[in-house]
Amino acid sequence: MSAKNTWKLHRWSTILLLPLVAFLFIKIIQLSTLPYQLILSEFNNLWGVGFILIFTVLGLIHMNTGVHEILDDYVHSDVVKRILNIIISIFFLLILIFVCLSLLLIFIG
Repeated sequence: MSAKNTWKLHRWSTILLLPLVAFLFIKIIQLSTLPYQLILSEFNNLWGVGFILIFTVLGLIHMNTGVHEILDDYVHSDVVKRILNIIISIFFLLILIFVCLSLLLIFIG
């Protein structure tokens, strides 16, 4: 991906994440006063699951773009860069799997 496209992707993911983070912050404050069962019921609908998945995917795209930019700037060995890219990709995939499994447990529980 070219530097211009990477910059655009990073900026657009930032712009899209800002309202999601604000909404999530407000929602956490609202949920902090509720009992556990009501919190689960809040996320036991398609909107709650969809919001968390969108937030997670956008956040991972944003983090992935930022981390790869840092690697491009500071790691000069192609072999080390390739190994780190694989490790980072596995880490982000594990985060996505963990979030999906957590949401599945909430949704079916």
